[in-house]
Amino acid sequence: MEVAVVENEPRLPIKTYEHDWIHIIYMITSTICFVIAVYQRISIDFFYASYTNTYVHVPSLNQYPTDLTASSTSISYIWYLVFIWQAMWIIYSFICIFRRTSFGYYFYQYPCAMNRWCFFYTASALLLYIPQLAAGANNTYDVSISIFRYIGTLVNVFIVVVIVHNALQDNMRDYFRDKYFLDVWLTRLLYQNGLAIWASILFYESCLSITIGLIYSNNDYSTASNIGGFILLIGLIMIFFFENCGFNNSIAFILSHWFIFLWLLIDINFLSNNKLSESFCAIILLPTIEFLIFIYIVVRLLLLYLFFNWKILPTFHSGRVYSLVVPPIAF
Repeated sequence: MEVAVVENEPRLPIKTYEHDWIHIIYMITSTICFVIAVYQRISIDFFYASYTNTYVHVPSLNQYPTDLTASSTSISYIWYLVFIWQAMWIIYSFICIFRRTSFGYYFYQYPCAMNRWCFFYTASALLLYIPQLAAGANNTYDVSISIFRYIGTLVNVFIVVVIVHNALQDNMRDYFRDKYFLDVWLTRLLYQNGLAIWASILFYESCLSITIGLIYSNNDYSTASNIGGFILLIGLIMIFFFENCGFNNSIAFILSHWFIFLWLLIDINFLSNNKLSESFCAIILLPTIEFLIFIYIVVRLLLLYLFFNWKILPTFHSGRVYSLVVPPIAF
């Protein structure tokens, strides 16, 4: 594969190889928080699995019956998928500490898209989420604090998503100039898709946490579920526009979160026993959202196939910096 690079493209000043210890401390902190979160989640699931009563209500973990509540099994499986993905990109990030580039930097410093601020916000997100797991372990619940933790964690993860996306686009010419083709794909698969899965389950649980909070505030189940369902719908519409307007260069490669949303909605509509009312959310809204997401995934997969055949994969196709002159077989 050949890449035609624009002449006189500015490059980073060459510097001697020096580690960024603040960056490494953030990485270690994120890893420690990750291990604690995994341990707590596994402990909680084993603890509540020992109950003979299958329907254990743990509102701090969003295990509480509403028309928006998925089965606890699906929630646990998705979180373990998130943890597996996180483990993979943490391992990849630590490997990058020992790799040198031609710019005088270690790879984790530049051009790696997961920069020091990504790990800072990752650690912040995990530090917000761990107390929620602790509350779940003790089956204690506070409406406002629970909602704050979920939404706060989601905001931190969303910041990381934006930083990684922008860093990958800004550093793309140097990825290709030094032939880091595999690293481009690892960034997409591990960082971008891994963060998308994490953000998707957090967004769903934020909506569910708000719904449970409304029920605890003496609103009826139907009204609370309708409000939660509309918040979910508005969020999905915003994600759709972000992808197709702001993040259009990565749209072909980030699909994991839509599969998570589809999984959750199928579970809610067909598998979950948590429905308590014949609300608009349960009867019309959620099945409609599920159908639209399914159609959108099919369209995206079809576009990915066509982009590959037409040799215009979005993230590669940029006349400003480079263009592909042969099919990306080497990838």
